[in-house]
Amino acid sequence: MAPEGTGKADAVILEGTYLIKWKAVEMGLRLLSSGQAGFVVVVVNQDSESEKTFALPNYPLLVSKNLEALGLKENQFEIIETPSDHPITLTAAKIVLPNLSRKGIKRAILLSQGFHMRRSYWAYKQVGSSFGIEVIPQPYFIKFQKENWWQEISGAQAFYSELLKFMYYLLRGYIPLKSVYAT
Repeated sequence: MAPEGTGKADAVILEGTYLIKWKAVEMGLRLLSSGQAGFVVVVVNQDSESEKTFALPNYPLLVSKNLEALGLKENQFEIIETPSDHPITLTAAKIVLPNLSRKGIKRAILLSQGFHMRRSYWAYKQVGSSFGIEVIPQPYFIKFQKENWWQEISGAQAFYSELLKFMYYLLRGYIPLKSVYAT
């Protein structure tokens, strides 16, 4: 349902939506402090100029300040802003991974929420392969657990919503067909 890998990496990527979830930050910090990852990358999707929010006009700076308040030094993390251009997940991968490649990153742990992980993993894996970056998926679940997602309304909704988006990515050719039967 949501691929999951293990291992050490040069970096951990916190990928997701417009606002970074606390659970992702906790997991990223845990991977960093345990030595499983050496660097944290936070992917922040930005709205177009016409859709910018009033309350969070400089969200990347706010994220940076909060990471520093948690004890991270500037050289331990990077905030990468990506546009919310369609297809959003693939667009983010095409911006994040070349940036990591220029830094010499060869392995990256990808943190993404729940069932979105399958689509994120395959988008990042496909782009990463052209840059020689191995992507290790590690999903996190907030409103439901992966062991019993079908017992929660939010779990079933998330599963079917992401299934439709995953199928769309397949049909449009954004991710390879082999992602249906491979991890």
